[in-house]
Amino acid sequence: MIFSFFISCNSDQIYSNKITLDSPYWLYKDSLKYEFTITDTAQNYTMELDVNHIDTFGFENCYVQIHSVYPDGTSKNDVLSLEFADASGQWLGKNSGSKWLVPIALQPVARFKQTGKYTMAFYQHNRVDSLAGIESMKLMISKLK
Repeated sequence: MIFSFFISCNSDQIYSNKITLDSPYWLYKDSLKYEFTITDTAQNYTMELDVNHIDTFGFENCYVQIHSVYPDGTSKNDVLSLEFADASGQWLGKNSGSKWLVPIALQPVARFKQTGKYTMAFYQHNRVDSLAGIESMKLMISKLK
């Protein structure tokens, strides 16, 4: 089971949703699904993903497949590497004890061509079916100033 909650506290932030995995393993079949609505297609946005992982995570990155569904019903699949460590193997982000928070700019400048509801589902896309160590992911969309 996966838990989700919605937060919106910044007037420039139009969407913020953190999904926490309640299992120590993220399976291929499990998706982290985000749904948001865009009302202004002239506005530029930023899309950021905050990933929480434990310090014993076994990889320097995590591959995700992103299945996006647009308001008109069309869809697209992308594969993205989420980088958790630098070239020397040092963890990126901020740590708190044995946990790390890594902010990842998915799209520093994003533009949406359609108004309406968008859905983005993230699936882990690594070489192991049971990926251990990812605790949560938070998708944030803000107006670009």
